[in-house]
Amino acid sequence: MVKKVVLTTLILLIGIPNLSLAAFTENSKEFQNVIKQLDMQGHADKDLSTCPIQPIYRKEVLEMLNNGMTEEEILQSYVDEYGQAALRAPATDKSGWIAWGMPFAGLTAGGAIVAVWLRKMKNRDELKQTPHEVKWESELEREIAEKVFDEERRKHF
Repeated sequence: MVKKVVLTTLILLIGIPNLSLAAFTENSKEFQNVIKQLDMQGHADKDLSTCPIQPIYRKEVLEMLNNGMTEEEILQSYVDEYGQAALRAPATDKSGWIAWGMPFAGLTAGGAIVAVWLRKMKNRDELKQTPHEVKWESELEREIAEKVFDEERRKHF
């Protein structure tokens, strides 16, 4: 009987540390950190109960954590497989500069287009408001033109 108790105790002591090493669950901090950063092919914001993709990702991440991979290694494996689209937010290194800069570039370009359009509209309105004055080279030329215009008006009226 004593041998059975010693043997059982020995088996439990050997088995318990192994269970504690692979104890990552969906409630563990490491798991939650990885899941918060993954986009899951656009399904990250969907309801877990109705989404067919999220359980697959969650199972894969748990397996990777329990196999000894770190958070950075897991994220890098998804980035290697799917590119920067695997993450919810683009990287902050050189590869993510374009993704972070595009909204600002688009806003600046849109503002420039609107500014040019407004300037053209303002110039067009100013041209309509100011009458075009003809500058004559001499007074004699102006008098001749006025007489020709008067004659033409009389012909039509």
